[in-house]
Amino acid sequence: MRVYIFMQRIGWPRSYVGKIIAICFVGTHVPLIALVGWTLSRGDFVSALPILGVALAATLVGTGLTIAGVAGMLQPIAATTEALDRYAAERQRPDLPSAYDDVAGRLMASVQSTVLDLDRTLGDLEAQTVTDPLTGLNNRRWLHAIGADMVEDARTGGGDLSLLVIDVDGFKQLNDTYGHISGDRALIVVADAIRSSVRDGDEAVRIGGDEFCVLLPDADREAAAEIGRRIRETARRSVDDFLGAGALTLSVGAATLARSDRVFEDLYRRADERLYQAKSDGRDRLVLG
Repeated sequence: MRVYIFMQRIGWPRSYVGKIIAICFVGTHVPLIALVGWTLSRGDFVSALPILGVALAATLVGTGLTIAGVAGMLQPIAATTEALDRYAAERQRPDLPSAYDDVAGRLMASVQSTVLDLDRTLGDLEAQTVTDPLTGLNNRRWLHAIGADMVEDARTGGGDLSLLVIDVDGFKQLNDTYGHISGDRALIVVADAIRSSVRDGDEAVRIGGDEFCVLLPDADREAAAEIGRRIRETARRSVDDFLGAGALTLSVGAATLARSDRVFEDLYRRADERLYQAKSDGRDRLVLG
């Protein structure tokens, strides 16, 4: 590290590659400088000019080849640095070669492996922050981040967007009657029923407790109603299989994006109002907005 620190203190050239080239330049010119000094010490400079000319030409050619070769050998370091910078700035995964076993090759292979492992770990952590651990559905944090984008896309693109807000009726009583383990299992069954009832591109969310919602892009009022009915029936049949008939029902509020909805919270509020109406009207039903 001493040479490296010394070159850093000199401060010129500023780049790492420039410092390497400067060292190579000095190293390749030492023989020429020594020859010129020896010639001058003999006092016969004129007769030595042909020799000096050949030595100068050979030194320049050797210097060019040395600089080109060293610059090429430094490419793995430059490529590794650029890959790390891109990953830090843009989360772009590197694509460095890993088939070489010299120092530079091991450096690239190590960085490639380490960054890919890091990226997988970060991906897992990010997924955990937006995933409900019990049901595996998206969670409330995910909903408010993506819901805003979906509303904006629907508003600018002129497409439909519907939202279902779903609540398990009498979930506290279900827990008290059958126990919390059965209650958790019932929530998982509801989540599975939602997953099996929606279309590709629909997004299911566990908001918290016994409340779920489903974002339905390109779904009008009638399509939202049909999906809501399918979810209710699928969940009811599935829970009946292990808790008995009538153990679980769902209330659903549905709303379709309107011109008055400026943000996602407007759509959610209208769907939640329909859910409250379904509860007030006796539960176990779907109310459309």
